[in-house]
Parts: sequence; C-alpha cells; structure tokens
Amino acid sequence: MKRSIAAACFYSLLLQCPALAQERAKVLSVHNGQQLLIEINGQGRTLRLACLQAPRSQQQPWSSQAFAVMQELVRPGVEGGFELRARDVYGRLVGRFLINGRDLGADLVQRGAVFAWDGFLGRCDDLAYDTIEAEARASRRGVWSAPKGLQRPWDLMEDSNDGEP
Repeated sequence: MKRSIAAACFYSLLLQCPALAQERAKVLSVHNGQQLLIEINGQGRTLRLACLQAPRSQQQPWSSQAFAVMQELVRPGVEGGFELRARDVYGRLVGRFLINGRDLGADLVQRGAVFAWDGFLGRCDDLAYDTIEAEARASRRGVWSAPKGLQRPWDLMEDSNDGEP
C-alpha cells in the first residue's frame, strides 16, 4: 500500500514538472565565451549559456580563447534548439543551445574553453559538465593548461566585485 501511494505521489510530481522543452532559435551573433544573441519567436534575445562560466575579460589569453572557441563552434545564422532554464536579473535568458542535437555548453567545457559552474543557476545536476570538465582537466586542455593554474572566474568576480556573471 505504501509503495503504491509513494508511486502515485512520484508520478503526480512528474506531471507537475514537465521536461524542459526546446524551441527553435537562430544565432544572430556571438557576444563572448558564454553568451549569444539569438532570435527566438521573432525577437532578438541575449542567451547566457547555463551551468558554465567563461574566463573574465581580464583573464587573458583565456577569455579571448573562450570567445574564439565559441565562434568556431557556432556562427551567425546557425539554427538550433534552445532550452530555457531561467531568466536572470540582467534580463538574459539562461539555458542550453543545441546544434544538431549537440550541447554547445558541453562542447565548450570539453575543449577547456570554460569552467563548469552551477553557482549562477543551480539547476545543473542533470548535465554531465563536471565529468566533462574532469576529462578536460586531466588532458590539460584550454584553461587547464595554464602553468600556474587559473583563478576561477566566480572567485575573481567576488574578489573584485566585478559585474555580472
């Protein structure tokens, strides 16, 4: 009896929390290593990729490299699936962008262009970014090849009280 009640409650919760839906969107421009301008429903909107953080602009050459990798992976005019996860206090959409089913954020993390980070959104436990980052770190790709290591961007932002994530 208890098992059937628990199962009913579980399925009730599932119905109240539908899977994250994807919408079609087109890339208008690349802003930096973690943001795109996309057209969705006929409107241009800033998309802040969820669950990752690019190096800050003062963290050269890593910030420029993150931007270059983003430009290599996605070009203006590319269409893909957009998965909204949140909206932030800066008016940006926060979510994932998938090109031909490939997660752009996962590709950025895999190349060591950005850090996996759940501190901004906190809804990242369904993504494998931490595992992907561990592989990039072990292979010393991108930010993980810095000879003395690289201060995490969120720590740098906190230390310098430096703007939006």
